[in-house]
Amino acid sequence: MGELDDLEVELVSFRTFFHEFLRVLYYVKGILLGLFGTIALFGVLLSFWEKMPLGSGVYLAFITAFTVGYGDMTPQTPWGKLVCAVVLPILGMVLTGVMVAAAVQAIGRLYKMTPQKQR
Repeated sequence: MGELDDLEVELVSFRTFFHEFLRVLYYVKGILLGLFGTIALFGVLLSFWEKMPLGSGVYLAFITAFTVGYGDMTPQTPWGKLVCAVVLPILGMVLTGVMVAAAVQAIGRLYKMTPQKQR
């Protein structure tokens, strides 16, 4: 238990973390909106290429970008397959990376804000 006695951990509530996380997201809102908009645009293109309703095309784009892939819809055209196999997963990975980076930044900011006790 010697190591645990020396280790002083300051727990932060989820509410505090979430507040800081939203503050960090505010700084990258342009990137996030651009990524969401691009995914939605590809959804519109998918609905045109695949001759499906607009909502279904956007749905397909987002479940593909977030790599959920329920399997209830699949692209049939070469352009649709290319976008769903290459473009949308990359956009989803970038979006996920931005969100993870924002969470890490929020944790870092909270860590710097907590007062360090002197030994």
